Amino acid sequence: MGTSQTKGQLPQGIVRFRDRYRVRMNHDGKTHSLGVYDTLTDAKAALSIARADAARGIFIPPAARRAAHQAEAERQAAESMTLREWSEKWLAALEANPERSGGTIVAYRSVLKNHIVPQLGEVRLVDLTTERVAEHLAALARLPSKRHAGARRNGIAPNTAIVLRSCINAAVKTGAGGLTAFTFPEAPKHRRVRPEDEQGDVATPDEVRAFTEAMPEHLRLAVPLAAWCALRMGEVLGLQRRDLQHLEDPLRATLHVRRQWNSQAGALTPPKAGSVRSIAIPAALLPLLVTHLDRYTGPKPTDPVLCGPRGARVSQSTLDRYWRESRDTAGRPSFHFHNLRHTGLSAYAVQGATLAELLHRGGHTDVTVALRYQHATAARDRALTERLSREISL
Repeated sequence: MGTSQTKGQLPQGIVRFRDRYRVRMNHDGKTHSLGVYDTLTDAKAALSIARADAARGIFIPPAARRAAHQAEAERQAAESMTLREWSEKWLAALEANPERSGGTIVAYRSVLKNHIVPQLGEVRLVDLTTERVAEHLAALARLPSKRHAGARRNGIAPNTAIVLRSCINAAVKTGAGGLTAFTFPEAPKHRRVRPEDEQGDVATPDEVRAFTEAMPEHLRLAVPLAAWCALRMGEVLGLQRRDLQHLEDPLRATLHVRRQWNSQAGALTPPKAGSVRSIAIPAALLPLLVTHLDRYTGPKPTDPVLCGPRGARVSQSTLDRYWRESRDTAGRPSFHFHNLRHTGLSAYAVQGATLAELLHRGGHTDVTVALRYQHATAARDRALTERLSREISL
């Protein structure tokens, strides 16, 4: 049925519409629909109320009222978003970004799962406060170190602060959960959990040999690989047979860094951003490499270079445990596995490596990190110059 009106029977502004009554009113030069009603009484009442509101200057068009209600409903829905819900959206966005390292995302997910979501996950974003975040980080900082009994600090709070700050900043940037601003508390700084090595963070070749000999035979290769090929522990554990090529030829022997073992993910992941690389293997390492592959590594190209008696990949905790025993035996109880890498890069720099060569061999993207190894080159240059000076007679 179409719209119809019987003149003289209905007030102005009310028309019949499909056996009901449609109400309209002109206000400020516009025609506003007040709705459709089942009875004429209800229609007249609606029109009367609207005219009275207009006369008092408080009339709000129903369309505007509905829009306001919708906006309020959307606001309430947005502000109901919890930190847990937002963190899931945030991680999904990071995973969709091809420039983001998979290992970084795995680490973020682990920190959220273990140190943020259990305590703050159900807090609405709009209810997060600087004080609440500060209290949480302080509580984490008081936890005992699991890996270093008796240590005064652990490394949990600084890592958690990094992830939480990034997560909250992303929420502010997008307005997620109605969060438009947030003042992050002064974050705990990274402080050394393990004691400093009084002898420094570089080992001599003799000490590297001592570390190697103190390791179980099937894991000995990890030490010289980390030192003289400048590998991180995860990169050592991620090596497969196919990553070691041309071992029969010292001029072509090559190691490919294509993946790392990520202990937080419990899986192989791409190495740190910018760390995929192929490097020359020192000839002195080749006999040990060949012997190890023959004795301990499976025949398949994808078999892990470091494996246990049953062929399974060695875990990071197992390698770290044997490493700590070997360094104690060798008389360097505070020397870190990562310092093997520093040892190798420092020695490489002394040979006259350029900054670009250091960046490549170490898999670095930050020039300032690589520059530290050139200090060794400068020191060597000064020592050689002083020796030269003593030979010069003018």
